[in-house]
Amino acid sequence: MIVTFYVKGIDGYIMMKRHNWTGIRADVAEYCQAHKIQNDDFRFLNLYEWEGIYKKVLETFVDYDYARYNGLYWSNINNGFKKSIKDVFYFQEGAPGFPSYEWLEKFPQIVGSDKVYLLLEESYRYRYWIAECSPEVVPLIINDALEYFIDYYIVDKKFTWLVTENHHEIVQFIGDGLDGEKIKKILLEDH
Repeated sequence: MIVTFYVKGIDGYIMMKRHNWTGIRADVAEYCQAHKIQNDDFRFLNLYEWEGIYKKVLETFVDYDYARYNGLYWSNINNGFKKSIKDVFYFQEGAPGFPSYEWLEKFPQIVGSDKVYLLLEESYRYRYWIAECSPEVVPLIINDALEYFIDYYIVDKKFTWLVTENHHEIVQFIGDGLDGEKIKKILLEDH
């Protein structure tokens, strides 16, 4: 998919470059276009925005030594998160007594944020596409736009909490900005 992105200049937004995206970015962009998801609800960050967000996620949530050698890459499997961060709740999708992938439809109830950052791992390149989006769009992107398992991370814009799911379907909620009892109540009410 060919994508043109715009960067805010002195005189307003200017067209920067056309890209022929492939992989996750193309799949998500095509889905958003086909389902008329507006930029106010979902937009990929440009290169200048992306780097700062990625660094802040690493500084806030990932152990320094792990981040130095691995970045965010599979920190949700290799125990790369900082030990000082509150582990609020975790579960494996579909395990007895726990929800399957549908849990993500309840994500907006759990976090109650206006906007979040969604980091999607391009697994064959170990890089991330970062988007700013509304919590209501997250389940659409993860459960509908992508037809394959990926590692992804969702963080609030104040960097107080992080929610992640890895390709083994382990979901983790970490950080002081989340309420473990509220999460359990919302997720386990039907199980």
